[in-house]
Amino acid sequence: MRSLPMMLTLALALTPLTACDKKADEGKDKAEDKKDEKAEEKADAKADAKKAGDQEVAAGTVDPEEGCIHEEKKAEGESCEHGEAAPTESTGHFGAAFALAEAQPLSAVLASGVPSEAVKVSGTVESVCQKKGCWMVINEGEFSARVLVKDHAFAIPMDGEGKAAIVEGTLEAKELTEANVAHLKRDGDDKLEGDGPRQEIFLHATAVELAANS
Repeated sequence: MRSLPMMLTLALALTPLTACDKKADEGKDKAEDKKDEKAEEKADAKADAKKAGDQEVAAGTVDPEEGCIHEEKKAEGESCEHGEAAPTESTGHFGAAFALAEAQPLSAVLASGVPSEAVKVSGTVESVCQKKGCWMVINEGEFSARVLVKDHAFAIPMDGEGKAAIVEGTLEAKELTEANVAHLKRDGDDKLEGDGPRQEIFLHATAVELAANS
């Protein structure tokens, strides 16, 4: 049978460990709370930007088609007022079956310029159109591309941000006007900095696959 002094010694020795465990748990909880707060702030900012854009359109101060990146193809029925509604599934395969075997990182494909042939690239979804899911931006390394759904054949899940993406299609260097930039911001692209014209890489997609990022 253990003596009382020995039991007291053990109890005192375990007390600091319990306190450390408690502090570690509290620190973990605080970190998770901060992460949740940042996610909420990000979602709120995106919702506010979309709401402001919707209000401008509703008030008649902005033409909903003004600056649409599909504007030059209105005659073919491909514009920001057309296309399929965004799917409810967050992940999965959208569009045609992949024709190419292996996907390459977006940075590897763009490292030596914009290829003219069809490509199959991988990256992470940075932002998605919050109106109909008609575009998304993927990045990988120092490179990014705005993915447009070719002929509005399908739409992209609007909650795809942060997911791993594989995209097949053709690449193009595209000049964006101030009107294009403003329109994309109304669509919910909160990653665009500044209001001036710029060049982007467009990826006209025939197929997209989204999966949870590991």
